[in-house]
Amino acid sequence: MAIFFTLLYLLLLTKTEAKIKNKTCNDFQANFTMKDVIGPWHVVAIIPEKLFPDTRKKITCYKVEFSETDTAGLRWLVNNTLQNTSKTDTISGIKGTILRQRYHSERPFDVWSRSIAGVNGCFQQVISLDATKSKLSEAHTHDDMMQLHLLQTNDKTGPFLLQMLWGRMISAVIYRQHEGVTQDELKPVFELMSKLRGPQRIPRICTN
Repeated sequence: MAIFFTLLYLLLLTKTEAKIKNKTCNDFQANFTMKDVIGPWHVVAIIPEKLFPDTRKKITCYKVEFSETDTAGLRWLVNNTLQNTSKTDTISGIKGTILRQRYHSERPFDVWSRSIAGVNGCFQQVISLDATKSKLSEAHTHDDMMQLHLLQTNDKTGPFLLQMLWGRMISAVIYRQHEGVTQDELKPVFELMSKLRGPQRIPRICTN
């Protein structure tokens, strides 16, 4: 269950560990445009945080599809599922662009995040739902922050898409448009994360 282990920490950090609250992604203006991110990407590595267990030897690769919608699209989901007052109230106040991530794992699921005005690439995760479920009562609400940054390189290794997080388990998830990566190819990513956040742990490369 290596896939589920990794995704569980991506989405349930607030339920498992104390999380640093950061509502503006440290005001870092990421290199991000929606049109350059839309489509399929492959998780090739993660940069673990301090509490990520060293005993976990295997991290399984998987594909994630990014797509854009708006508040109307998210409200359509709400209106076509079983109503839950607390979750509906959370969604009713959302404005702006909505990003959907479809995780193609053993248990496929979607995550919807809203953009944060004034900070490029900064999003607040709002709701996640198993792709096989149709009832909103089975969805999870979130307030976790993430930031997407497109890292271009001057060689064939890029581009990389970084999903930076503010939890205690994972510092960043690293994507490419094709599978596979080496530690040498990850050097630009490691250097950027070290510049932005200080000393980082060595990236953990995923396997098929």
